[in-house]
Amino acid sequence: MISSITINNYALIDRTEINMAGGFSVITGETGAGKSILLGAIGLTLGQRADSSVIMDKSRKCVIEVTYQVKGYALENWFAENELDYDEQVIVRREIAVDGKSRAFINDTPVNNKMLKELGDFLVDIHSQHQSLLIGQPEYQLNVLDSYCGNQELLAAYQIRYRERQRLIAELARLKERVLAAEKEEDYLKFQFNQLDAANLRMGEQRELEEEQRVLANAENIKTTFLELSYLLTGSDTPLVQQLKGVKNHISALRNVVKEAAGYEERLQSIILELEDMADESERLGERIEYTPDRVESVEGRLNVIYDLLHKHRVEGVEDLIRIKEDIGIRLKGIVSFSEQIDILQKKIEDLEKEMEKLAGRIHKSRVEGEGKMKEEMRALLVGLGIKHAVFSISINPLDHFVASGKDDVQFKFAANKNQEPGELSRVASGGEISRLMLSLKYILCRNRQLPVIIFDEIDTGVSGEIAHRMASMMREMSCRMQVISISHLPQIAAAGTNHFKVYKEDGQANTVSRIKWLDEEERIREIAGMISGHEISKAALENARLLVRSY
Repeated sequence: MISSITINNYALIDRTEINMAGGFSVITGETGAGKSILLGAIGLTLGQRADSSVIMDKSRKCVIEVTYQVKGYALENWFAENELDYDEQVIVRREIAVDGKSRAFINDTPVNNKMLKELGDFLVDIHSQHQSLLIGQPEYQLNVLDSYCGNQELLAAYQIRYRERQRLIAELARLKERVLAAEKEEDYLKFQFNQLDAANLRMGEQRELEEEQRVLANAENIKTTFLELSYLLTGSDTPLVQQLKGVKNHISALRNVVKEAAGYEERLQSIILELEDMADESERLGERIEYTPDRVESVEGRLNVIYDLLHKHRVEGVEDLIRIKEDIGIRLKGIVSFSEQIDILQKKIEDLEKEMEKLAGRIHKSRVEGEGKMKEEMRALLVGLGIKHAVFSISINPLDHFVASGKDDVQFKFAANKNQEPGELSRVASGGEISRLMLSLKYILCRNRQLPVIIFDEIDTGVSGEIAHRMASMMREMSCRMQVISISHLPQIAAAGTNHFKVYKEDGQANTVSRIKWLDEEERIREIAGMISGHEISKAALENARLLVRSY
């Protein structure tokens, strides 16, 4: 229940604080006094959109705070899931800055609007003129029937699977699009892969071939140079190595004369050995190198294959081509695996649909069973509210496909007159009939759905007299199970309240403001008398007001 409402700088309200109690609270006041402003302020704490136009004094922010007592409403899990500290007293605050930016808090913890709306669904059910329009919408009608039948758990289980199925269907569609795109390029990918595979490339091959090509291009010169080197070192009439050996022998003879001679001898020996090795290697190299046109053609042909592939794929080396081949291979395998992934997704969807079919069947059965009972209850209530020939029926038509609420199309139908064929609510029900229909629905739903607060915003539109009295009795009875707040202009509704608040306008120094006050017993009688007779309150009106209050 709402235990208090504090409003600062909102619309025509500069500041007000309202302490509320359980039971049936009535809010009255002249047209334009600001009754609906109060409802709008509460709506902001339930996540409704806000902007700076609601600020009264543009030099400071607007603050609205509503305190709820929530003991026994099983909100602990919701608070835990949203990482909020749970308390049996929940304070919801909304602040709107001058620039239109707003902030929201639950027990002083900043939250977003989505969280406010979620919490609001647990805390408050507001009936307004907008909701009167909702009664004609199939989705709203279906929600009402399911709430009456207690299908919440079945629907929750079904909708988990429905959302997962929708996700998988979307994933399957994306995968099929990828398959189509992949199939278009599969032939080209295969051609590229086969071409690279046939090339039989290996790491370092290009470098080796280019080196061999350079050698072959200079084969004669290389051969002559290295053979000549070998000849000069060891094969000529006066080979360099032999001359150095003679010098070494002369130096060796001086070892006992010149102490440095030993060092020279050792160094010459090292040079002689190195030159002999060089002569042998040069001879082998010169003899090995031969220019053969076939080999030249083979090397150039192989390099041309590599160069063509490098140019085609716009890369610089064989290593890049090998990587490209591997990537293409992976993509080709992926195309093959797409079909496997599609099969897996389709199987998952089929399994979900089997589960959904069972749940939808149970939901349908529950709706059919509840429909008969609900329409009889509704008819009895409507007759009691003065629609003597009321017919309320519920059409439940099975669908051949899944929707978010199962596999049913549900439609409420209504007829107010004798021998009248029931039709769609939005077409056949008058404003007063819509009000009575909505109250009857709320009345039977309050026994199936736990709500801390229900607020009626002029649900008595289009009714008066005895019908208004019966509506008031229903709201008072509902208030035994929950807190009921009604904004009304009818004395019958006002008299049924256990708490009475009056909204009125007052001229301040700078502007006109709205005030709200709790009425004591005598003030309440005078307010109801004024609603009965107008501004001139007679003794008869006061007596009628007392009788009206005592009638509840």
